[in-house]
Amino acid sequence: MSEIVCPSCGTLAPAGAVFCDNCGFDLRHVAPSAPATSAAAAVPEVLAGSNCPACGHPNVPGAVFCENCGEEMSAMPAAQPAAPPEIAIAEAPAPVSVPESAQEAAPAPVVEPAPVPAALLTAIPGSLLLRMTNTNLRIPADKQVIVIGREDPVSGIFPDIDLDPHGGLEAGVGRQHAQLLLQDGLLYLEDLNSVNGTVLNRQRLAPRQPTLLKDGDEIRLGKLVLIYSAV
Repeated sequence: MSEIVCPSCGTLAPAGAVFCDNCGFDLRHVAPSAPATSAAAAVPEVLAGSNCPACGHPNVPGAVFCENCGEEMSAMPAAQPAAPPEIAIAEAPAPVSVPESAQEAAPAPVVEPAPVPAALLTAIPGSLLLRMTNTNLRIPADKQVIVIGREDPVSGIFPDIDLDPHGGLEAGVGRQHAQLLLQDGLLYLEDLNSVNGTVLNRQRLAPRQPTLLKDGDEIRLGKLVLIYSAV
């Protein structure tokens, strides 16, 4: 299809147009030119503008004057371009509420100091205090086992600590009543199957079951009470 070039503004118009649809110039005496290859020719028919209110002629979108009769087209509503498709925007996830108790910093764990091991013994130290007479009985030095009881020369029994002179017989102390012994560098008290029993800190000991002995512990042999001192 041949076209007409407006001599006034250079706008292309289809052959047979009476007026320029851009500036209104009279095109009836303008000769048509060769077919145009402009981008306007590539506009699909679906984008055609509004019809002229005077003659009903269809005009291209944005035409100021009707290309057929020259009627001003500015009063007509311009064709609205198609709205771009809406792009769905993903909503940000709602913030997770954290309880106030969880927001508080957790207290630092309390680290208990490691217990300081007692010095390992190589000999039984200290003494036994006889509570009834306030007599201090020194423990023989440089021994691993100390037998406590009553001396009996007839039976050949000679304990390391003899309680016979301190009322041991009347108190029910046996000839070999109990013993102090070292095991793995620690001091223990052991009942030697005595008739009247051995009590450590008000707890009766099972026979032949060594129990740890500490400074200041109370030992009861029958009715006789002694206090162990490590110094």
